[in-house]
Amino acid sequence: MKKNKLLLAIGLTVTSPLALADVVLSEVLYDAPNNDTTEEYVELFNASCNAINLNDYKLQDNGVTYQLSGTIEPSSYFVVARNANGYQGLFNQSPNLSNLSLSLGNSGDYVKLLKNNNTIDTVAWEGGLSGWSISTRNKSIHRTSLSAGNGAWAVSSNAGSHLSGSLTYNCAPVVDDSKLKNNQAKTGLSVTRGNTLNFTIDVPANASKLDVSIAGNNGDADLIVSLNNNELCKPYLHGSNEQCELSNPTAGTYSVDVDAYTSFSNVSLLAKVTAPVTTPPPPPPSGDYNYDVYYQSAIGKSGATLKSALNALAKDHVRFSYSQAWDGLGYADEDPNNTNNVILLYTGRSAPKTNRAGMSNSQDAWNREHVWAKSHGFPSSGQHAYTDFHHLRPADVSVNSARGNKDFLNGGSEIGEAPGNFTDSDSFKAADTVKGDVARMIFYMDVRYEGNDNSGTPDLSIANGTTRTGVAQLGDLCTLLQWHLDDPVSNWERRRNSRIFEWQKNRNPFIDNPQWATELYQSQCP
Repeated sequence: MKKNKLLLAIGLTVTSPLALADVVLSEVLYDAPNNDTTEEYVELFNASCNAINLNDYKLQDNGVTYQLSGTIEPSSYFVVARNANGYQGLFNQSPNLSNLSLSLGNSGDYVKLLKNNNTIDTVAWEGGLSGWSISTRNKSIHRTSLSAGNGAWAVSSNAGSHLSGSLTYNCAPVVDDSKLKNNQAKTGLSVTRGNTLNFTIDVPANASKLDVSIAGNNGDADLIVSLNNNELCKPYLHGSNEQCELSNPTAGTYSVDVDAYTSFSNVSLLAKVTAPVTTPPPPPPSGDYNYDVYYQSAIGKSGATLKSALNALAKDHVRFSYSQAWDGLGYADEDPNNTNNVILLYTGRSAPKTNRAGMSNSQDAWNREHVWAKSHGFPSSGQHAYTDFHHLRPADVSVNSARGNKDFLNGGSEIGEAPGNFTDSDSFKAADTVKGDVARMIFYMDVRYEGNDNSGTPDLSIANGTTRTGVAQLGDLCTLLQWHLDDPVSNWERRRNSRIFEWQKNRNPFIDNPQWATELYQSQCP
């Protein structure tokens, strides 16, 4: 008799709600408040969960086609301005691209977004195309929903907002309960006679053993291990205690089925893969560090002169890609007691380097937390702050999601899986054991990025109180200063600072000299 299959998968196939494309037009300023020839811009939004290269995309009006370039990050905005200085004058921020050649309101009356020369999205105004009735002066028009047509657009109350808006897209990882984790048991399995529970386990190349077992005292469960629909092991014993052990297994995704010969309950399933540990490539050669030599230009200075000296030392660091950040954090945050693991920010948990987002769908996997939230000044991976190891930390996926892009303040409700950390609608409090670490990372970002180099990052500043998405600010200054004082520099931070120095060739000065934080910020916190 054919068995019924019960797939233990909880998830969602994520696709863009627009039939048009993943990248859409999101805002246009075609009649600018001061000068059309310098202030006009077009904004795009990535309604997907993947970074998208824009080399295949173009903007077009009734006479000109403009080639796009760069990368737009998941669920993020991207601005193309007619003139960089004009856009800077409106928002005190830099666009992603400039020198936009479209006519826009002067004679365009519509903008089309093309991919591989095919039109995938359109917005029109002032009768530019049939069915479009939008009209405004000195204000932008913006998309209000991820649908097509005139009804998805509205007139703004001003010239618009920098790299922000109401459009969002949920990129939470898909949870797949059918995927077995190495040496982590599934417990409490129950199913009625004639049904089968289906799981999978990934076996890497060079594995020496795959050991799968079930155990239980109720009913009769049968274990079946297969690869590519070929049954490799089926003990078919009485009861619910069976084992399959495969030596030198072929690399691939193995099917692990637990079949109910009779109904069973409270059965556990365990899969163990024995394989050599893959180590990341060695870091770049380290340079010698001597405090008096490295900080010679800053020692003895104060106020703005000190900040300028520290900025000169920190900027122009060696930059790595966002992909390389996985290995960088694997080295910087490596668990001293287990070199196969990293220590996670906020929770302090030691987690396998391999149990990371992209390699695992688990909410207990780790990802790359931007302690200075990237939506507060550098939403593009091309901006150097996006990949700066001094504020990137491994963090539990769900705890990272709870933090989001909130400012740092006291208060809120405690996070169940991260005791000592608190959050509410617009703020996050780090645990006492790491709140000083957080503060010193934020101080570093404030000093490192002054908008005076080729990093593509604007001047970042620490604000008093809470801030909003799209501005190059993060708060709260006085809370962070108190955290810095309450949680002094640890040996862990010193070790991490030195390891990052080996890669980036720059240091966090507030770890090397904590007094500098008081010197620079105490006067703003009476």
